Amino acid sequence: MFSIIKDFLVCFFIFAKKRNVVEKEKLKRKLFHGTWQYKEGFVISGLLILLGIIVGFITKNPINFPEFPLNLSISISYSLLIIVLYKFEREQKIIKWLSSIPAAVTSTVLFAVTSALLGIIPQTDPGVILKNNFWFDIGFKHLSTSWLLGLSYLFFLTSLGFATVKIAYPFKFKRLGTLLSHLGLYIIILAGVAGSSDAKRTYFVLNNDAAPTNIVKDFFSDKQYKLPFKLQLVKFDISEYNPKIVLVEKKTNNLLMPESNQHFIIHKNDEEKFLDWKIKIKTFYKYAYPSDSLYQEFTSTNAFASLPAAEVEVYDKNDSIIKSGWMTCGNFAWSRKNIDVNNNYYFAMLQPEAKEFSSHVKAFLPGENTEEFSLKVNSPKVVEGWKLYQTSYNEQMGKWSNYSLIEAGKDPWLPVVYSGIFLLIAGAFYIFWIGSFSSKKEEEEEKNNNLNEKNQ
Repeated sequence: MFSIIKDFLVCFFIFAKKRNVVEKEKLKRKLFHGTWQYKEGFVISGLLILLGIIVGFITKNPINFPEFPLNLSISISYSLLIIVLYKFEREQKIIKWLSSIPAAVTSTVLFAVTSALLGIIPQTDPGVILKNNFWFDIGFKHLSTSWLLGLSYLFFLTSLGFATVKIAYPFKFKRLGTLLSHLGLYIIILAGVAGSSDAKRTYFVLNNDAAPTNIVKDFFSDKQYKLPFKLQLVKFDISEYNPKIVLVEKKTNNLLMPESNQHFIIHKNDEEKFLDWKIKIKTFYKYAYPSDSLYQEFTSTNAFASLPAAEVEVYDKNDSIIKSGWMTCGNFAWSRKNIDVNNNYYFAMLQPEAKEFSSHVKAFLPGENTEEFSLKVNSPKVVEGWKLYQTSYNEQMGKWSNYSLIEAGKDPWLPVVYSGIFLLIAGAFYIFWIGSFSSKKEEEEEKNNNLNEKNQ
């Protein structure tokens, strides 16, 4: 009995010693010798960071993916290259490593870190180039178009591509969920970057009584484009809230809230307390003209350049009238008028806030067809593949705005990205739902097989 225990302990120590030697040999392994692991991945990541910074400093310009059809050709060619390389050269060390877990982990970490910098480091607006700025030159001020993020993206996409092909070849039905997830993510990442150059965000400037135009301006540069259709502004319409009244401290220009801590929105016969005073609305015209140069009286009208006006009374803490008169917020045509209560405070009317604004426009389509429709905020209209949004207007003129800004956006690669998202969701569904059902079924079959073997 003791001899058996002795032999067992001897074998155990010999095995442990050999394992320890093997582990030490692994630790002593030189970089890029033998099977590549995580160390090589992080070294490659560091080299790519250094290369991205150096190339960015040399070129000093943002990089942009080519537009259609070159971006489509590059995307298809690169994907085919990954498939061909894996099929015919998958025994090569670099190909094996790029399709391995260490490459997937290190490339994901690099891509995640460089992408996270976008939300940490303040970025310049698209199209803006800072001259003689070190941080801009190396790419940290325009990361989305920098060599640094570009190379990390390429490393991540390549590893993901080889991993996807590895799962697909040879095809096994039980790996379908993983394949769909990898393929969906690959399509999302590839199409998201390749299609960025084809995505356009532009706007029409539609002036009142102007001729139809198909000229749009880019939001992020001085570029102009011609669209395949023209737009003409028929009518701009706006609905406004009643203006608010505030108490203002003259020295600091601080706006003081009423005692109720609610904004005091003007309505006829309403009243509100501010510090030691109470203000009461006797008359309110949403749109009016002053009847004289001193604004002693106002006349209700909806004519061009009319503005809100209110006749008010101000009471002291003893409920005695100390001031009365008209006040208005003013606009591009008329000056504002406030109500002083003493040398330190005055009541003022704020500009009315927009409740809703819209543009009724006429579209001139190819083939001499026309279409009229209204555009509102968050209610787009698709015309010839372009999404049109009501964006803004001349806020200084408010209701009497002399132009309307209509955003025109287009992203032809968006359906491709959506298809990738669909595949990703389908893969996740398969793994968590059908996959678990299949595994249970396989366990039951294995139990049945074991029982049959015992019975035999």
